Amino acid sequence: MHLTPRYLRDVSTVDTRVTLFGAGYALPLGVSPVGLGNMMWPGAEAALARAAQSARIPYVLSTFSTTLLEDIAQLAPDVCWFQLYVPRDERVMEDLIARVKRAGFRALVVTVDVPVGAKRNRELKNGLKLPFTMTPRIVWQSLTHPTWALRTLTHGTPDFVNVTSYRTDPSQGLSDFVTSMTRPGVPLDHLQRIRALWNGPLIIKGLQAEENFRAAIDCGVDGVIISNHGGRQLDAAPATLETLRQLPGDITDRLTVMIDSGVRTGLDIVRAKALGAHAAFSGRSFFYGVGALGEAGGKQVIEITRDEITRSLQQLGCQRFEDMDASWLAEPCDKD
Repeated sequence: MHLTPRYLRDVSTVDTRVTLFGAGYALPLGVSPVGLGNMMWPGAEAALARAAQSARIPYVLSTFSTTLLEDIAQLAPDVCWFQLYVPRDERVMEDLIARVKRAGFRALVVTVDVPVGAKRNRELKNGLKLPFTMTPRIVWQSLTHPTWALRTLTHGTPDFVNVTSYRTDPSQGLSDFVTSMTRPGVPLDHLQRIRALWNGPLIIKGLQAEENFRAAIDCGVDGVIISNHGGRQLDAAPATLETLRQLPGDITDRLTVMIDSGVRTGLDIVRAKALGAHAAFSGRSFFYGVGALGEAGGKQVIEITRDEITRSLQQLGCQRFEDMDASWLAEPCDKD
């Protein structure tokens, strides 16, 4: 997708700020929810929460994170959002939402694009399962990555700490528990129930069909994150920019539309804004950064992306990110 630059303008400074649900953020960039974050680097979730708070960008904590939601809310009080996998048991759902509310999270993000677990062949091949089994291969990999191994030993084995209190059968394996805990699909009546329980900004993550966007509007949803779950759930699902480009203008006018999945550069975010998205989220880039540089990795990813957004706006002649819209597209995008 091409954008048409507009020269003969002073772009010595550009404004990258964005407003989402009445709150101001320094960049149109957020940290996507990622489960088992501390398995990739011990303390990764807390490190990214601190980086997001410092840079003032949204940080979305996964239901299946390995850090207590109450701890993350203290580390990132101004920017923390919570991502909810909807439990089958309504009492569990009510309790979890109540905890999120008490902790002070700014927004609730309901993920709906995992009605059932995907068959992930790479994970099957690698033997990823919970609880972990210390196979000879894993022992060897740990020995050849001593820094990660020692830090993991110090922090303890990663666990789904936010939901383990709801496990009633201690003999049940953790992965089986996670599968049995979540609903096989989120019907509209449950979405309406969540709307009644949560009085802050309510966001739906994973929508791709126009009829679902319209149903979300009817349920009183405030925003959506267009997502294909990082390309790990359904191979036939469209790219997020394809969905965004085909979304009618009356929907983008009535919802705060955001995207994730496949966001790799600041230019990706600028392109998304031209198509109607107010902000974009990334998961892999942040965890790659933390995996490579530890605590400093999240900050480095933010600064790289900040620079890319700034340079892209300057190259295009756009002085404010908020001013980027469909008029900058080289090929008109029909939003009627």
